[in-house]
Amino acid sequence: MPQRSIKLWQAVTPVLVCLLIWLYPVPEGLKPEAWYMFAIFVATIVGILCAPLPSGAIMFISLAVCIFTNTLTFKAALSGFASGTVWMIFAAYVLSLGFVQSGLGRRIAYKTLSLFGGSSLGIAYSLGLADLFLAPAMPSVTARSGGIILPISKSINQVLDSEPGPKQKRLGEFLTMTCFQFTPITGAMFMTGMAANPLCATLAKEGLGLELSWIGWFWAAVVPSMICFFVMPLLSYKILDPGLKKTPEAKVMGKEQLFAMGPMSSQEKKVALGFIIALLGWGTTMWTGYNANAIAITLAAFLFATGAVNWKDVLNDKAAWDTVVWFGIIISLATGLTSLGFIKWMSAGFASMLTGMDWMVAFILLGFLYIYLHYVFATASGHVAAMYVPFSMVAIGAGAPPMMVAICFAIFSNFMWGITEYAGGPGPIYYGQGYFERPRFYGINFVLVTINVLIVFASGMLWWKLIGLY
Repeated sequence: MPQRSIKLWQAVTPVLVCLLIWLYPVPEGLKPEAWYMFAIFVATIVGILCAPLPSGAIMFISLAVCIFTNTLTFKAALSGFASGTVWMIFAAYVLSLGFVQSGLGRRIAYKTLSLFGGSSLGIAYSLGLADLFLAPAMPSVTARSGGIILPISKSINQVLDSEPGPKQKRLGEFLTMTCFQFTPITGAMFMTGMAANPLCATLAKEGLGLELSWIGWFWAAVVPSMICFFVMPLLSYKILDPGLKKTPEAKVMGKEQLFAMGPMSSQEKKVALGFIIALLGWGTTMWTGYNANAIAITLAAFLFATGAVNWKDVLNDKAAWDTVVWFGIIISLATGLTSLGFIKWMSAGFASMLTGMDWMVAFILLGFLYIYLHYVFATASGHVAAMYVPFSMVAIGAGAPPMMVAICFAIFSNFMWGITEYAGGPGPIYYGQGYFERPRFYGINFVLVTINVLIVFASGMLWWKLIGLY
């Protein structure tokens, strides 16, 4: 396989950034190790953005620098791999593989289409419901939305003669945009709905001292996210105004595909059983006392033991192992920033700039800034690792209720990657369908994401008050 060429600026920029920060005088109130940790961390994020190497390779380089400069001890540098977050992500990827390989994911999508696919709005909501059903089991939004939802959406557009070109306004552009925007919303509802969500939970615990359980996350996120779930397609429908309103053909297509699939296979049944047991386990942790990460590991073990997922297939899943490595190291780096005192120092500095500002105003401003800063990030994980704790601590320092802040920024950690085609895994796939020019794609995304954020603030604060988060 030919090696991809690396441009000089891609390799040099992260190194220069690291050196410039490292050699700058250590600010007052910080230990040198904390400042050096910051230099390595920023260079890591810059390296991910510049992409001279795959993200996993960059993380290993950063890990080595931390160890050999004595910025972190060997034990601290590898501590991220002991985090339950990493292994919950791994287990969720195993379950995701089961959904894809068994065909259960497609069956769920076609079933919802057969029930609700009689109109253009009905098609959109049916695919959104399929995405919602799959979300707790598939943290890989690329696999869930790009691998299951989009192919079905694309088939519908072909059947209804609305592919890119003169007839795209019949349905294609509306369905493509709406399916793209559904996934951040459905992902926000579950701790296992997006790969970076468990990272938010870990950072909340390590950096903020707050425990986000699986069921607690769901309970806090479900109302504002579901309002967005129902409102967003209506807004998209209004903006894009598809020419095709009634679509009985799509409903028929869903039924035909279900018939072609035949009865559920034994593999599908095993995956479904494992998924249901895991949901019950995650949903009752507050009463049973079981650890959510332990339940995830048990789920993976069940799928292996029953043959629902083959270990060899897991070994071949490059994305899963890349994610495990990536997260293990980024947790170590983020934890290092916290333990060395950098996050506390930086947050105090930011908080001083908001002195005298009403906490609600500060909270809302920080929320929008957190979202729009994602224009300079290519992954949700990098953004979360760099910004989640500092922004949360500043909002809390301004007087905002801690648990509400932690949940809200966790939700926004999903919504933010719906603003561009490079901001998350599904983006390039959806944009690549050819329905939108980039300025129009960005403009519609900006409107939909901004309105979703406003909905979260308006409905979320009422809901979070009701359930006692503040």
